[in-house]
Parts: sequence; structure tokens; C-alpha cells
Amino acid sequence: MKTLKSIILSVAAVALWGTSGLKAQTATVDIPFAFSAQNTTLPAGEYTISTVSTSSAISSSRDLMVIRNLKTHKAVLVLAPSNETEYKGAEDKNVVLFHRIGDRYFLAEVKTEALRGHMAPSKLERELSSEGGQSVAALFVPAQSAR
Repeated sequence: MKTLKSIILSVAAVALWGTSGLKAQTATVDIPFAFSAQNTTLPAGEYTISTVSTSSAISSSRDLMVIRNLKTHKAVLVLAPSNETEYKGAEDKNVVLFHRIGDRYFLAEVKTEALRGHMAPSKLERELSSEGGQSVAALFVPAQSAR
């Protein structure tokens, strides 16, 4: 079932990139731990994170974000509104923010010069938080931005 989901999301990402009127921005980040992006767990490794926005298919306050592992080429497509932010620091804008609950990491926000997006907590993240899991407010991983 997970393989089918990954295939569908990858095909959707490719279809969106092929559509005219799209803009894409990219950041590269080396993530040293396994993490969850909404409902998908991804291994540690180097990733590209790209936003793909459309003016008609998705409202202007919503962005699609494609997270792709450079080694395995596995990709995940997530909704990430660019008008929301959890990270308020203005000094370092090239970061990827994770929430940690116990030994699990959850992608929460991407904030670079090229792109910005905030992910809503997944069902698993909400469940672990409600069960009293110890959460670290923010864990930052530096990102390299490219347009």
C-alpha cells in the first residue's frame, strides 16, 4: 500500500511539473536522521525540497512541496502553506525545522531564501504529543537554497 501511495504521489508531482504556469523553487538539505513528512517516513540522507504553486488548482495560500531523496529518488508530495510560520528568528533563514517527540522527528517547516512552507502536524505526531511524548520545540538543520 505504501508503494502504491509513493507511486501516485510521484506521478502527481511529475504531472504538476509538466503543467504550464507553475513556478518551482528548490533547497537542498542533508538530514542526519530518519523523519516523517506528514504520513510518510523517510530515511536520513540528502534531500531536495521544492515548492510547486499554481494559481488555479490550489489557492494562493497553499503550496505543494516535493521532498525528494537524492540517493533513492523517493519523493513525497505535501501541502505546505507558505503564509504560516512557526520559526520567528530572522537571523538564519536557510533552515529546515523539525519537531522531535521521543526518538521520532517530524518535518514542520522549511524556511529558505528560495522557498517557505509550514507543514501541519501529522496524525501520528498529534497522537504522540497527546500521549505525553516529550516534544522539543525546534530542531534546525541548515539548508542550501537555490532558485
